[in-house]
Amino acid sequence: MASKLRLHNFLYHSICLAALLLLSGCHAYILDDAQQDLRSSFTAGDYERSTQLLEKFKSDDVYKGKDAVLKNLESGMVHHFAGNYDSSNVFFDKSEKQIDDAYTKSISRGLASLLVNDNTLVYDGEPYEDVYLNAFKSLNYVQLGDWEAALVETRRMAFKMEQLDIRIKGLAEAFAQKDTTGKVDWSSGEVNIQNSAFSHYLAAVLYAKTGKPDDARIEFEKLGTALQEQSRLTERETSLKELERIREPQNYNVLISAFSGQAPIKQQEDFRLWLDAEDGEGSFYVKFSIPTIHLYPSRVYSIRAKIDETYIPLHLIEEMDVVSKEVYKAKKPVIYARSLLRATVKATGSTLIASSVRKENKGLGLLVDILGIIGQEATEKADLRGWQTMPGKAWMNVIELPPGNHPIEIQYLSRTGRVLFTEHQSITVEENTALELVESIYSQ
Repeated sequence: MASKLRLHNFLYHSICLAALLLLSGCHAYILDDAQQDLRSSFTAGDYERSTQLLEKFKSDDVYKGKDAVLKNLESGMVHHFAGNYDSSNVFFDKSEKQIDDAYTKSISRGLASLLVNDNTLVYDGEPYEDVYLNAFKSLNYVQLGDWEAALVETRRMAFKMEQLDIRIKGLAEAFAQKDTTGKVDWSSGEVNIQNSAFSHYLAAVLYAKTGKPDDARIEFEKLGTALQEQSRLTERETSLKELERIREPQNYNVLISAFSGQAPIKQQEDFRLWLDAEDGEGSFYVKFSIPTIHLYPSRVYSIRAKIDETYIPLHLIEEMDVVSKEVYKAKKPVIYARSLLRATVKATGSTLIASSVRKENKGLGLLVDILGIIGQEATEKADLRGWQTMPGKAWMNVIELPPGNHPIEIQYLSRTGRVLFTEHQSITVEENTALELVESIYSQ
């Protein structure tokens, strides 16, 4: 009688735990859907709708405390392209601090943190997201006329790129030290890019404009290195010679910056295995899911600006999506190892429970086995959180315009040269204008 009572109590608590896991999993799906809605509105250029969605997500508690980094990254980008540069920087400042705090905590947590679903943990941002938020902070400061602050952000961006390999390896080493099971390999991949062409291009322009030719020359040389690194990852290549004009600050007073495409897309990939039990008796079922990253197939092949009946080509400076995928590739082994460890420990525990129950009741033990498999299928979910509003590619060029008001068309072209989209703007150049920034985005 006592053994039956213990068994019933155990099953009751197991069902309650399963229900909690399912509820937490449900929120992850709600957040995924919300993120997709935000991505759709932003890529359609409807920033008012994007702002409304962010407010709705806040009132509906879609972004939990653990998703604060995500909320602030999205808000920062929406406000940037809506022209609210001060507000944008407030959100980006918050996300940068939260990413740093979350990373510090992630390498100091115990083994238990490796065994819970990633969706229940604080989102600490992908390493590439931490880099590119500084890109848009720097553009915010240029728009606000604070070039020194903009240069600080380009330096932070360059420093973070240099530290990517160290950061990812540090994460892998921290997890390896926590893992006392010895079941997985915690090696990380190599980051094959350490320079951001975007940061060095903008820094070269700003140093040249602030009368610091030596610093501008150094940044221009680093720009060449960054372009070489990037060319090894993609079929597109921008020649450093095409960018020589940025070293002649007296010959330009307008910087045009355009963005195309979208952030890489995370998708879930499932793995299902039957593993031999450690005692050699039978096998047990394991399911684990990992996020894989895929590039958005943008239709934009080139961009040009039309000003006063003159066409100015924009240069492809940084393929942010390609760089992001490369950085993610170095982190992927760590994600794979963590997911496998979590799923194996969970499945082993379920098998041990079923074995214990089977000793009391064979039929009930089989039921627990089946419920364990169903539980894995229902609760195992990859963490698909990510910065949805980040663009895919950055294009730039500098030009000189005489004083006056100038209509500008930013034209986005397909591979065949067909105009896919045109954004109309106007710019006013004064006699003393040193540098005016024009920005545009087309996310298709």
